[in-house]
Amino acid sequence: MTLTNLRHTRVVTANETQWERLFRIVERRRKEVLGLSQEGLHIAGAPTPRTLQNMRTRTGEPTHRMRLPLRQLDAALGWRQDTSWGLVAEDRSGWSEAVLLDEEEQLMEQVDEAAEFGLAVTMRLRAIPEGPERDEAMRRVLEVLDVAP
Repeated sequence: MTLTNLRHTRVVTANETQWERLFRIVERRRKEVLGLSQEGLHIAGAPTPRTLQNMRTRTGEPTHRMRLPLRQLDAALGWRQDTSWGLVAEDRSGWSEAVLLDEEEQLMEQVDEAAEFGLAVTMRLRAIPEGPERDEAMRRVLEVLDVAP
């Protein structure tokens, strides 16, 4: 992974809306845990793929008319009722253990990715003899990561 890609990934993650976060988690659970297609999720009780797409592009707080489709989504995913509502309403009190575990997995993947990146940078810097060339390479790395030396 290049420095630019890592930086871009961080920017996208930092700007993720609550709706994008919900559907990132939903997609992960749908594919990796349940092994369902979008249509399969609908057959399991979720709203139609079109309704889900409309929900995915929403912004701001959920309205009360969103409660039923979000509850249908919870049921299809095997989550406790109002888990999805809690995610988009920024209310963690009702989050199910499944969602918390997913968030923890996501964080661990980011930590692993950062560790791998750090190892790659360290190995490259060690290959450069000490001196101005190494100092310049380190300065560029810190600049790309937006870290003050």
